[in-house]
Amino acid sequence: MILIVCENYRTSKNVALAMGANTETATGIYASNSIAVATIPEKFIRQTPLCEMADGRYPFIPEKFKMSVTDKELERDLKPLFRKADEVVFASDGGADAQARFFNICRHFRVGCTTSRMWLTRLCYGAIRGAFHYRESGRHLYRLAQTGLVSKGMDMMFEYNINQALLHVGLPARDLTRQETIALEHIGNMCVVFDAPTSPNHTIRINVNSRESYESQSYWNSEKAANEILSAVKVGDEIPATLTVTETTAYNLRFHTLHTLQMDAFNNLGFTPRKTTRVAEKLYSKGLISSPMTSCSHLPEKLRGHLQTVFGETNGYPWGDNEATLNNHAIITLRAGEDGMTASEVQLYNLIFNRMKAVVEQQPTRKIAVKEFTIGNAVFAHEWEVTGEAYDVTDAGTFDTTVKIEDAAAYPCDPATRMSTDLSNVMWSLTAHAEYVDDVMHTNVPFTKSTEDYGSVISSLVKKGLVSIEDNELYLTIEGQEIYDEFSGSEFSEVLLTWQFEANDLYEGDQTGRSVIDGFSNSLLCMIEMIDPDTEN
Repeated sequence: MILIVCENYRTSKNVALAMGANTETATGIYASNSIAVATIPEKFIRQTPLCEMADGRYPFIPEKFKMSVTDKELERDLKPLFRKADEVVFASDGGADAQARFFNICRHFRVGCTTSRMWLTRLCYGAIRGAFHYRESGRHLYRLAQTGLVSKGMDMMFEYNINQALLHVGLPARDLTRQETIALEHIGNMCVVFDAPTSPNHTIRINVNSRESYESQSYWNSEKAANEILSAVKVGDEIPATLTVTETTAYNLRFHTLHTLQMDAFNNLGFTPRKTTRVAEKLYSKGLISSPMTSCSHLPEKLRGHLQTVFGETNGYPWGDNEATLNNHAIITLRAGEDGMTASEVQLYNLIFNRMKAVVEQQPTRKIAVKEFTIGNAVFAHEWEVTGEAYDVTDAGTFDTTVKIEDAAAYPCDPATRMSTDLSNVMWSLTAHAEYVDDVMHTNVPFTKSTEDYGSVISSLVKKGLVSIEDNELYLTIEGQEIYDEFSGSEFSEVLLTWQFEANDLYEGDQTGRSVIDGFSNSLLCMIEMIDPDTEN
């Protein structure tokens, strides 16, 4: 008998129907003569919190981590299934953390038979059957599980010890996680206010050809200096200009990833990133969308037929070698919406569908036009995208033209005193920072976004009262600022990100989990000492 393990009831039901296991023998357990499908929730095995193991000790670095089963009744139902199994298969879209949970389950039930993995990025009949047929086994799954186990161990050590350190210096602990600490420090750095200039700068704006507005690319520290440039400008003058049209695919609209979906849902629906993730997971479990746990913004060639069934020809989309696979691709809808969807599910489903429509209907390349002219030493430029009927008749290249001055004036302008803390901007910059470290470390863990969902991390900081959102801008609260002040200048983020990717490197590297844990423990003790110098290591 083959036993397939899933982590939620909807997924188990979909898998059971696809695999012909039509008899429900117990809640969440389905069976046929040759296959059984069992639901084992994420919290089936509980890892004992360090606060229960430490017995008041601080700092506390455990030699081993303890676990216990939380559902004895389910355990009794599962034991005979594991005893009879000739192979145990894990069916999930999760990454290293999910594989670690499966590893713990197999260790708990003393599984000695073959184990394998189905990558469930889509919950439709054909995809499930295909995932089962091409299920994976081998050493790399063991290394993936070790990556998850080490990462979880680092989480537990960090949360307990940093919280204790903050309490010892008189600050609220707030149960900060590693990812929350990285995000809090990043937001704090972006909120730093620089000294404002004593007087505003000035810029020049010129309207030409009755509708085009140009702003100088330079600033002047006084209105008099700006007016000296304006003195050479006469209304009605025709000034030589150049028009440059370039073609690019670099910034074409892409399908949704979890990251862009969170930003899109926040900007258009007002959903917090955590709510977006929660609703997307519900849509996925119903088989309405593909897995939201992805950072890939493309689709593989094998899904071309699905897109053409919905939208017709998609020749403009860059199919081919775009690094997308059936196991890891962008978020798309899989079938029409159904009755019984909540209002939030309908809104997010439509957002994903409309992005799909926009992607497949766009031109294969974009044409960007830039018109530029010079007055004195001041350069004025105007950029726009060529669309509609103009797209087909506009060629790429550089052309000479003229602009006719309609009016011009100098305006005071206050330069930005800090970086933008718009939620979407913070998510972009924070994720880019993490991805940069990832690129430097050359790690390649499947579905790492499931454990580095910084959008939901920011939502958590807001819920904990450390960050506030005002007019879509993020700010540290008083308590958040106090904690940030303890972290500021210590480069905690770089240390935490580096050790995260050291853990990820277990998937492809030759180091051991024990060496990573030991190295992280030493760095953690240094962090604690920086926050709480009176601690005794």
